[in-house]
Amino acid sequence: MKPYQQVAPHVRERLEIAVLTGEHLSLQWADEDSDRAYMGRIQPREVVENGDGRTYLDAIDEDGAKIRIRVDLIRNLPTPVK
Repeated sequence: MKPYQQVAPHVRERLEIAVLTGEHLSLQWADEDSDRAYMGRIQPREVVENGDGRTYLDAIDEDGAKIRIRVDLIRNLPTPVK
């Protein structure tokens, strides 16, 4: 597992806006344990911080499955909604 790296506050804010507005995001991210790369369109549900300071994005993928993405492993930050 890669060590967690703190993310800038604007990253968390951007994801929280997506949650609040029901926005779908096209993201690229890595798996926390295997570093396997993923790409897909997801619907963010909640930005959560666990007890050790790591921030996660809970979301639903295109197939309706619940997924949890470690925020520092997102490889492309979505552009703002206009």
